[in-house]
Amino acid sequence: MSVVNDVAVNAESTDNFQVVCRINNIWDLGKFTTITVLRHTGTGYQILAQMQNVDETATDTYRNPVLGSGVSGLTAVGEYAIANPRYSYVGVARQMSAMSCNDALTYRCEVVYTTPGPAFTVQTGVKNKTLFVQGSIYLYF
Repeated sequence: MSVVNDVAVNAESTDNFQVVCRINNIWDLGKFTTITVLRHTGTGYQILAQMQNVDETATDTYRNPVLGSGVSGLTAVGEYAIANPRYSYVGVARQMSAMSCNDALTYRCEVVYTTPGPAFTVQTGVKNKTLFVQGSIYLYF
């Protein structure tokens, strides 16, 4: 049960608004494959940012946050936690004053991972959150 129901931020602020996927609550995590932040576009989901932990030759995305194809106006944020990958995260940031009603969408976090041995089962965790815009206040819950 979450003790936080709403978060309000001032749209006139010069601070950044972030949508971040964290994987620290997946206790049967052996190794994550990808962490992805998406937003609903009305016809499907658009990848905003992603980090992968599989293909070392893809140096732009291997353990690095990268924006999805065609995404603009956002900055990819994130970190691969070498000491404990469970604390890795990826997301997107945008200056609050640049946000508009068009940002009032459903955002999704997807984590693909394997459980520890001997099973090494591939699992996918998905969490959706909706951003509501009301006047100059943005509510995220």
